[in-house]
Amino acid sequence: MNKLFFLKKLDLNLTENQKATVINDINVTNLERMKLILIIFIIVEILFILFNDIPYLINHSSYVIWNDSKYFILHSLNVIVSFIGIILIKLLTKYSKNKFRIMNKLLIPTLTILILSSMAMISALDQAKPGNVSSVFIANLIIFSSIIMLRAPLNLAVYSIPFLAYLSGLVIFQNDINLLVTNIINGFIFFLAIIIISTGVYNSNYEKIAQNIILREINTKLNYISSHDSLTELLNRRSFNNHVSEKMRMIGKSKKIATLILIDVDHFKHVNDKFGHSVGDMVLKEISNIITKHIKTTTDLATRWGGEEFLIFLFETSINESYVLAENIRQEIQNKVFVTDKFQIQITASFGISLLKDNFSKSFDTSFKSADIALYKAKNQGRNRIVIASEDSNNTFNFQNAY
Repeated sequence: MNKLFFLKKLDLNLTENQKATVINDINVTNLERMKLILIIFIIVEILFILFNDIPYLINHSSYVIWNDSKYFILHSLNVIVSFIGIILIKLLTKYSKNKFRIMNKLLIPTLTILILSSMAMISALDQAKPGNVSSVFIANLIIFSSIIMLRAPLNLAVYSIPFLAYLSGLVIFQNDINLLVTNIINGFIFFLAIIIISTGVYNSNYEKIAQNIILREINTKLNYISSHDSLTELLNRRSFNNHVSEKMRMIGKSKKIATLILIDVDHFKHVNDKFGHSVGDMVLKEISNIITKHIKTTTDLATRWGGEEFLIFLFETSINESYVLAENIRQEIQNKVFVTDKFQIQITASFGISLLKDNFSKSFDTSFKSADIALYKAKNQGRNRIVIASEDSNNTFNFQNAY
């Protein structure tokens, strides 16, 4: 038989980062809920002061005024504490959560203790009036335990303080021994129920938040898998095209430029045939790492276009700037020693560069064809070099041979 939800042990096999995220989400939710409670509390307390405490004090004798001014003082303190609590919550939500981590852990329990202790004293004062049995404190306990998420045994410590204040008030102000015993017994029953409710609320919310976090992470991983090449972890072709289309829509009207760099690993089939596909895969991974190191990942895009081909989209980058970047990549690939258990391999790559400008949506396909022609020229001219396509896309010229 499944354990009751409030007794169930939280064992969700979460990582430390996931646990920290859950706790942070609970803290943020508690702050939002506490802020709402305090706003409602201020409104109720002000109305109570205006329409009950003040008229009562005006219409009664000095002795009664002195005795019942305690209500006015407690209600006023509730308003002050609530205002201070709202200000502190705004500060917490405005600034870094890590900076106020300790304060965030203490604020909710402290506000809960202060408000409930005040309500406990009000209920205790009610016991001094013959035949008057106040349920204000119990009602507030139920509200807080149902809304505010406090883990065990913190909830026991937090709710015990105002509950002890309530019991002390009963002993001091209740003169009817039978009513005193009844209230104490009922109070303990309610208190036990409230601890159970509070524990259940925390466990239930913890589990839901944890499951949502796990689902978000799974969705993030699935989105990553669906948009990236499994071997090189660069964008796959479909995702690359989507990102390029988005960038073209963003800057197409501004008449800005961009460039394409098409890269092909020289004699890659020979690498696969001689050293095996595992070595070929290692080469592709290392080249993708080199490419990623040289581009601006915030604005530029790179993809494994197919097989041993890579395509780079350089955002707001001139031909000269693109050549410098391509030359840096070419040199690093040329100088890279690929080490395996049995071999040390050095390879080269050829590059074709073309310019995109003005109307991107019309020029991308044309520019890609130009880059492809430039790459073909680089291969024919001896490989391991960079060729830039001319602007009319019909001819190419050798910008600079590597050696």
